[in-house]
Amino acid sequence: MNMHIGVLKEGDEVLSVSKEFIAVRRKSHEVDLIPLVDDPKFGLRIETGKIVTIGFGENEVSVETENGDLVTNF
Repeated sequence: MNMHIGVLKEGDEVLSVSKEFIAVRRKSHEVDLIPLVDDPKFGLRIETGKIVTIGFGENEVSVETENGDLVTNF
């Protein structure tokens, strides 16, 4: 079986792949940690709702909740 995971855009680079995630350096130099899930019904897939982006900032963590609120921790 061959699998194609299309998460790259022009200028992006894969930094690492493990059984838990794919680390992608975006053209902007931010890094996305894209979770991989082994779904018993559909096989391997990515969990698009749980992507973590490591970017530029002042040592803060921001999370958007399900209802659209933005929570920031310093």
